Amino acid sequence: MKSNGETGIRNEIRPLTGLRAVAAAWVVVYHFWLLTPGDAWGGVVVHVLPLVQSGWLGVDLFFVLSGFVLCHTYSAKLGPRPGLGASLSFWWNRLSRVWPLWAVVTVLFTGWLVVKHLTIGGDHLHEVFQPSVGVLPLIEQLLMVQVWSQPQSWASGAVGPGWSLSAEWLAYLAFPVLVLGLHRVRRLPAVVLGCGAVLAMTPYAVTSLVSDDGHVFAWNWLYRIAGAFVAGALVSLCVRTIERTERVRRAASVLAAAVLAPVLVILWWASIHGGEVAVVVVLFPVLIGALSLADAGPARFLSSSWINLAGRFSFALYLVHQCVFEVFWTAMDEVPGLAAGSELVALLLPLVLVLPVPVAYLAWRYVEEPARLAMRRMAEQRRRRSAPARSDRAAAASRPVAEPLPMQRRGTDSTTHDADTVLASR
Repeated sequence: MKSNGETGIRNEIRPLTGLRAVAAAWVVVYHFWLLTPGDAWGGVVVHVLPLVQSGWLGVDLFFVLSGFVLCHTYSAKLGPRPGLGASLSFWWNRLSRVWPLWAVVTVLFTGWLVVKHLTIGGDHLHEVFQPSVGVLPLIEQLLMVQVWSQPQSWASGAVGPGWSLSAEWLAYLAFPVLVLGLHRVRRLPAVVLGCGAVLAMTPYAVTSLVSDDGHVFAWNWLYRIAGAFVAGALVSLCVRTIERTERVRRAASVLAAAVLAPVLVILWWASIHGGEVAVVVVLFPVLIGALSLADAGPARFLSSSWINLAGRFSFALYLVHQCVFEVFWTAMDEVPGLAAGSELVALLLPLVLVLPVPVAYLAWRYVEEPARLAMRRMAEQRRRRSAPARSDRAAAASRPVAEPLPMQRRGTDSTTHDADTVLASR
């Protein structure tokens, strides 16, 4: 459907790229607040504490965004019945996007932990649960399967945020199967698809409410990735059915701003009354769907150039931030002048908080992007090499079979064998 030359969904959805930066920053601030020794800036953080201490929800926002983007980008390419070739191409594209940087960060940080353990000893990380540092755990992490056998995502690898990448890799492997179902519901009314997206988030939200362990119940990571991916995909289908008229853009801009109000209310209410903040995840599909159609309000802010640039290296920021913090936390343990509560630490903390940003940019610019492009070129070169062979086979199949010679019509074994050889050689 079209309106003024625009479809319901755009090739580049800048507000969602900007939203990736917000989600990553939310997680970064949460980890810094949670794990940094001392309370040097507690008087400042207390005013936004409900928002800061719920930063782990940025991962769920990432998950819904991933489901949306994958459906938007690949559902048509995979088709109604994804074959092995199309699926392999999809998996290779996803690997090119996430694996090179993940491998580099994992190997480097694991090596740093080993050196740390051999020199100064002590715990590996500033967390309650310590990961195993060895060859087999490293192999599991490089294969991105480290969390698959874990009922909890804690201590599943040296790079703490990597658990979510392992969960996403499982979703990537299952996505061609999900496309089979998406193709069959793609023509449902927008309201049905939108309600389905919200319902897909409810199992995790409801289980978090009724569980004695809150949102950290066993296998919660599987609830989170499955529900969020399905929700994001259904929102993508929903948006495709809506004409992006001026009226729709205005309504979507208002809706995106309106959704933020109950999110903040729930976060503050839960902080005051000890409630479960996981219920806000049911609003994430609504927010993402509205932003994908909007062009004003929060969408205009998220579309700005600087926040879009941050969104492009948000994956790198998500991976490296805790590694950068861990080096500083170790220095706090070992350097007397950097002890928790010192004036120097209080001065350095804001700088340390933003230090992962330039590190992430460099990782994106010189590792993630070059490696992604190199892997894409490898796939393209392989397709080009195989194209002539496919063309030759197609041409051979289209040629008429020559009329048998009179001697061949006698049906002797030797004659039949010769005819088969001729056909096979074409």
